[in-house]
Order: sequence, then structure tokens, then C-alpha cells
Amino acid sequence: MARIDALIATQIGDATRPGQTARESEAQSTEARRQENNTAEPRAGSPATPDQVKAAAERLQVVIETASGRQLNFAVNERFKELVVRISDRNSGEVIKEIPAREFMDLRERLNDLIGLFIDEKA
Repeated sequence: MARIDALIATQIGDATRPGQTARESEAQSTEARRQENNTAEPRAGSPATPDQVKAAAERLQVVIETASGRQLNFAVNERFKELVVRISDRNSGEVIKEIPAREFMDLRERLNDLIGLFIDEKA
């Protein structure tokens, strides 16, 4: 009789264990998601704060200037709210490269002015 009870208990345990395992696994994944949301570091793909961008730009500037002997300047185009990078010779101050190029930015401003002539935003 004890052998039959043990067999029945084993069968009942086997039948209920998958449900318990699923609940335990769901609880673990919920806890992992909660901990992930509480981390202080920003996730990849999340927008960076202006202070984080400024700090990263300063670190990059130091590395580039040390490694290449060139000066790296970061600025923001006020009209389009875009980042502008200028690489210049440290000794002469001559601009070697500008990203985006000055000609491109001038062309973009002229095109926006022309579009403004055809489209009335007050309508």
C-alpha cells in the first residue's frame, strides 16, 4: 500500500511541477525586468542627456588631440540644431575638415529660404 501511495504521490508531483516551474520562471523574469529598469546607466538606444553628450565630446576631444596633434572643436548649428565638428591643425589653426561641410550647410540654408518663399506657414 505504501508503494502505491508513493507512486501516486510521484504522479501528482510530476503533474503539478510544470506549472510550478512556469510560475517560478515567470517570477524570475519579472524580477530581472524590474532590476533592469532600476539601473542608473542609460540603455543603448535611449536618448542621452546634454551633459552626457558634452562629457563624451570632451573625452573624445582629448583622445584625438593627444593621438593626432590636431585640434577638434564641437559646435551646434543654431538654425538646424545639428552638431558641427571642425578638425584643425593645432599649430597653424587651419581648418582641415568640417563635418558637415560649410558648403553643404550654406546650400541647405539657401534651399530652406527658397522653400520658405513657396510655402506660407501662416496658412
